[in-house]
Parts: sequence; C-alpha cells; structure tokens
Amino acid sequence: MKLPNIVYLHVHDLGRYCEPMGYAIPAPNLQRFAEQGVLLRNCHASAPSCAPSRAALVTGQYPHCCGMLGLPAPKLGYRLNDYSLHLGAWLRARGYHTALAGVQHVAREPMVNPLEVLPYDRFLTGKDDERDNDRVGKAIKFLSEDHERPFFLSVGLLDPHRDNQAPGRGTFIESQPHREPFDIEDRARYCQPWPHMPDTPVARREMANFKMGVASMDADVGRLLTVLDRPDLRDNTLVIFTTDHGPGVCGMKCTLTERGTGVTTVWRGPRDPAYGAACHFTGGRVVDAMCQHLDFYPSLCECLGEEAPAHCQGRSLLPLVRDGVDAIHDAIFSEQTYHYSDSPRPLRSVRTERYRYIRCYLPEMLVGVDCGPAENWWRAHGYGERPQEAEQLFDRYFDPHEANNLATHPEYAEVLAEMRGRMDEWQRETDDPIVHGIPVPPAQAVRS
Repeated sequence: MKLPNIVYLHVHDLGRYCEPMGYAIPAPNLQRFAEQGVLLRNCHASAPSCAPSRAALVTGQYPHCCGMLGLPAPKLGYRLNDYSLHLGAWLRARGYHTALAGVQHVAREPMVNPLEVLPYDRFLTGKDDERDNDRVGKAIKFLSEDHERPFFLSVGLLDPHRDNQAPGRGTFIESQPHREPFDIEDRARYCQPWPHMPDTPVARREMANFKMGVASMDADVGRLLTVLDRPDLRDNTLVIFTTDHGPGVCGMKCTLTERGTGVTTVWRGPRDPAYGAACHFTGGRVVDAMCQHLDFYPSLCECLGEEAPAHCQGRSLLPLVRDGVDAIHDAIFSEQTYHYSDSPRPLRSVRTERYRYIRCYLPEMLVGVDCGPAENWWRAHGYGERPQEAEQLFDRYFDPHEANNLATHPEYAEVLAEMRGRMDEWQRETDDPIVHGIPVPPAQAVRS
C-alpha cells in the first residue's frame, strides 16, 4: 500500500452554516468538494474555542488531557503538554515531509525557534495574525513543487472569523482589512438570521456579513482545490476540510450546544486504489453518525495501515465509510474552560443520539459571549441578566435547537441521571481537573 499525501484544511468559526450543510449560504467550491468526498453531517468539535479545538484534533486527546484548556495567548499561557504527540510528529516519523501554511493555534506566536516546538519541516508563512501573508498562495506553491516523499500540509485560513479590527466588528472577513460594503443593507434585507436569533435588522446584517466571510473562505478553498484537482495530486492525496467550532456570534462560539460544537467536515480520498483505506472517502456520500475531531488521528493511522498510538482517545471513521456501520460512538463529550481572557467559562457536555446534557460550573456567566452588533442588541434587551442554568438537558428529537431545558422536569429524571452518570464516568476516566475546581491558567499562576 502506498502512503497518500495528506492536506488538512481548517478554517475559523464556520460551524455548520454553509451550503454543503443545507443552509442558504453559498459555498460552491466546498459544495463541489463535498459531492466528491464524504460529508460528515454529525461531526463535532471537542471544544468550541479555537486552540482547544485544534489541539484536540492534532493530538487525538481531549483539551484537558493534552493541556490546551484555553488559547496560547499571553493572558493564559496554555500549551500542549507534549508536542511530540502532535499528528505531524507521528507522520514525520513515518517518512512524511510536513509543512504549515497559516494558522496553527496550538503554540504561542511568535515562537523563538518554531522547529523546536511544532513538528513541521517547513513553515511556509509567518505569524498567524499577518493579514497580508498569502497563506493560500504559499500553500499552492508548495503543492506545485516536486515531492520525493509523501507530504502532510496543514493550511489554516482565517475566514469567516469576525474581523475584530473593523469598525463596529460587524464583518466576518479576518484575512484582510475590511469594511462593510455600501450595499450591506440591501444584502441584509433578504437574509435569514441564525436559527436561535430574532429576525431583526441587526441580526440580518450580521448574517449578510457572515455570508461575505464564507464567500471569502470558499474562494480560498477553490484556489487550493484547483491545484489539488490536478491528476498528479488528485490521484494520491487525501484532503480533509473542517472548522474549529461554531460562528463568532453570541450563543454559538464558546457554548456546548450544537451551535457551538457542530462543524462542517468533508474528507476526500485519493482516486488511485493503491492508496488503500484512504480511497474509501469518495463518492459524494453523507454520513449521519456522530463523530468528532478526536476521530481524525486514529482514522489517519488506519488509512496508513497502522494502529493508533495509545494516547488517542477517538475512534477511526473507517467503519462508517468502509464497512457501513451505523455508529462508532454512543456518546461524545465536549468541554470549555477558558477562551481568550483569564475569565473562566467552565462547561462540560455529553451528547448521545437523542439527548444533550450540559454542566455549567459558573451559572452566573452568560450563555455565550463574543462581540459585535447582535450581542450589543441582546445586551440592550437584558442579555446580561440571563445566566446559564447549572444543569441543562435537551431532548434533540423534539428540540433540535436545544432551547427547552428539561433538567428540572420529573418525567426526564431517569434520563438526567443516566447523562449525569455518563459525564461523571468520563471525567473520572480522563482525570478532568475541573472536578477539583476551576484550573488556574499557567500565565495567571506565574503572575500570582
């Protein structure tokens, strides 16, 4: 069996809100890609925050197990416990040439000597926040080179992350300085806002901006696919597309509802059958079974014909796409402890096919916090006076938007007890530190 090239393409804050997932948010390049590969409609992030989510994916471990309980930002100082567990290191040990273009988000920038931290042979771009750094162009240049051995290329794109430097913070194009276009109100007039938000001009305008961010992202995806569709790469390359978590809108990002953990995910395998199990990710198929970012690492191991390392906590996706099994998980778990600041957001969740249970360790905190006009509108109408319940239970068969908390309903007492038990067992098995109290970020511990 030959070893396929692997391209890992990850974007910011997309969630499931784009064309391949059925939303009226055009992403024609991603749609075409999904029609060629396998769309995982029920895929979840292990955390609804940028660095913990990506860290879980590239280590195959839950954020509290790999050490990334928050961003590697100066206020927090989080880092991986062991960078040798990074997927890139595992692939490099098997002869892969490893390269990074754009966002990595699992080590603090700037790194004094990045080659000593992250397991990439080549860093194609500079700091994550350099907007004028042509990530896609440099990734395309790398793909166009002659390669004597298989390669692993990670391409991290910024869009549709909210542009925190734009006036009003209404735009969702982070890759370049961007202002709302003159016709934004015309664009917003016919937008449908996110399902959990009221249909107001403010929410519609946010959605209009988000659509532009998705369009920018999709254009970059299209540029990459144009190269990856060349026969010399299409035949021997496994391409993975995903995002870190839900959109940067209050009530989505940094929450453990489906709006926060649900992610658009597509795998497209090589066409040449000589590349073994990776070739099963083709055919424009849709998989409805629950899966998660933790499953990517062991899936790639099986695609290469090897056992997953002992530290991996997910399961291979291959039984779903190769053997046609209905499920590989009866429950999946997700977590949130910190995001960017040293104000904790401690949440834990377990989701089964039918139910979701959320445990909140600081009930007084807001349901979800980001920034922008929609959040300002909510705050003006009392959003800050709506804390989270300590326990939340949702019956997704009858409440897919997870809006009706059933934790105090007597008729759901048995379900609540079962979900509590699942959560307690998982926390014991994975030695979740939050059981003993909210962890203090490394940077804060040093300051104190």
